[in-house]
Amino acid sequence: MTLNELKWSALRTVFFGYIFFSLLTLVGGFLTAPIMTYYFFGDWRFWRHWGPGTRLFPHGWRMVLSVLQPNGHAFMFSVPLFSAPASAPDRSRVRVRNDWGYGNSCGYCRRCCEIYKCPVLDKSTGLCRGYDSFFWRYFNCGRFPTSQPDINFYACPKWEMKPSTVVAESPAAAAASVGLAPERQAQIG
Repeated sequence: MTLNELKWSALRTVFFGYIFFSLLTLVGGFLTAPIMTYYFFGDWRFWRHWGPGTRLFPHGWRMVLSVLQPNGHAFMFSVPLFSAPASAPDRSRVRVRNDWGYGNSCGYCRRCCEIYKCPVLDKSTGLCRGYDSFFWRYFNCGRFPTSQPDINFYACPKWEMKPSTVVAESPAAAAASVGLAPERQAQIG
C-alpha cells in the first residue's frame, strides 16, 4: 500500500465519519455548513448553496435506507477506499458511443442524478452544482461508468464498455454480482 492510497483511504473514512455525525445529530451538517458545502459543492461559502444544501439531509437518509435494504443499491458506494480520486471514467475501459451527439458532455441526460433525486443537480440549468467537488472525485459521480452493470442500471445513452472489457456473462448475472435489486435485474436481463 502506498502513501497516496493511505491518504485517499483516510479522506474517505473522514468523509464517512462526518456524514454519519451529520445524519445522527440532525444538526451537525447545518452547524458545520462550510464543511458540508465543501464536500458536495467544492465551495466553503455555504450561503451560496443553502437551498440544495438543506436537501442533502433527507437525501442522505434516503441513501442510507436504500443501501441497508437487502435488495438495495450498495454498489453505488462500491468505490474502494484506497482507489485514486477520479474526475472522469477510465478511458481504457469505456468509450463514448458512436451515436452520442454531445461529445464528452452528458448533453441532455441526467439519468444518474434523477434516479437518486440528487439535490446537487441544478434543475433549472440541468448542470451538477458539485462538478469536480470532493464527493464527485472520491465517489461514483466522477468515475461513472466503471462497469456494464453501471451503464445498464442507469440506461446510460452515452457510454459503452470497450469490447475487450465486457465480461462474458449475462447482464442480469452481472447486475446480481454488484447487488442490484431483483426488480432492476429483471429490467436489465
